[in-house]
Amino acid sequence: MLLGAVGLSAVLASCGSVTVDDSLGIRSQYQLSTDVTDVNTGRVLKQGTYVICDNKNTNVELNVSWTAGTSAINLLAYGEYYGEGKYLANYKLNSAAPGSAALTFTVGAFTAPQSIIVNPVTTVNVKGYTRLAAQAVDLQGNTGSVQQSSYVLPVVDCL
Repeated sequence: MLLGAVGLSAVLASCGSVTVDDSLGIRSQYQLSTDVTDVNTGRVLKQGTYVICDNKNTNVELNVSWTAGTSAINLLAYGEYYGEGKYLANYKLNSAAPGSAALTFTVGAFTAPQSIIVNPVTTVNVKGYTRLAAQAVDLQGNTGSVQQSSYVLPVVDCL
């Protein structure tokens, strides 16, 4: 029985996991230059809010930490309202040791799960928002549970 418990703990230790670190927020290369109002909900998006440009490739950064046994991290995006997901990238790790990093990846033009359109005035028509997520992949190729950020990024048409 003890041998079985030791074997099980060795298997569990090699599974790996990932955590999204929301303490620094999510960043992208684009920010709103002025406050805008979502005409559908009345929600105000403040100047400086990071956004994904629906009509351009957008680099975004997500901070993650991983445990030993994690060999890669899948990066994903989810629509906030309907939960539809999209695979964005896979980061191979140099070793299976624990660690943390700010992972930068590109959301291609017209690929974010939900979008909003920014008009030249201060109102916007919001269809939804996108939430970034990470998923651990262990040394055997098994995937762990998806860990979503608590932050959402509006998706806008950029000039």
